[in-house]
Amino acid sequence: MTAPLARLEARALTLEQEMAAWGQRFQATQRSMQDRAREARALHLRWLAAGHHGDFSTALSKAAGISRTTAWRLWRSGLALEAGVSTQADQTDLIEAARALDKGVTVLEIDKAISAGTLRDVANLADVGMVGRSMSAEAAGLRERVQQRLGLLGLDHLPAVERDELVFSAFLTVSDETLRGIVNSYRKITEGESDEQQE
Repeated sequence: MTAPLARLEARALTLEQEMAAWGQRFQATQRSMQDRAREARALHLRWLAAGHHGDFSTALSKAAGISRTTAWRLWRSGLALEAGVSTQADQTDLIEAARALDKGVTVLEIDKAISAGTLRDVANLADVGMVGRSMSAEAAGLRERVQQRLGLLGLDHLPAVERDELVFSAFLTVSDETLRGIVNSYRKITEGESDEQQE
């Protein structure tokens, strides 16, 4: 009876060794993915510096011959890594971390949430914001365009909260006449769209 048991233990040990080897290969792949993610982020910054705006993921995917989703996931992961999020995070956590960073969550809070397994909840809560309600799709889209414009000025490395403060500061320095023109233009566009939808 002892011999079959010894053979089973030997097989179990071999299986454990195979699992350990698989883990080492996975870690190597993970490190490689993070390198590609950092490179994608560097390309994104160069793309912005060259005066481009809009959908970076599509531009990267076409040039690199990879899917848009893969391109998007890599550069978003690279953004989180650049900010200092833990390199122990997997790609899904890094993407959630980038979303949380966009909403002003600190790296320390993100790393704690990763350890606790609550990062998605933290990012979702940040989406709702301090006022306790989600932004409309139009407001969120407008905010995203403002953030992109600030990125063109080389300010996308700042936390989203600081970028929002910059926007409010700029708003307060605009003359009343200019502000009335902006409001009138906005109303013309949005009311024109409303009229078209009703037709």
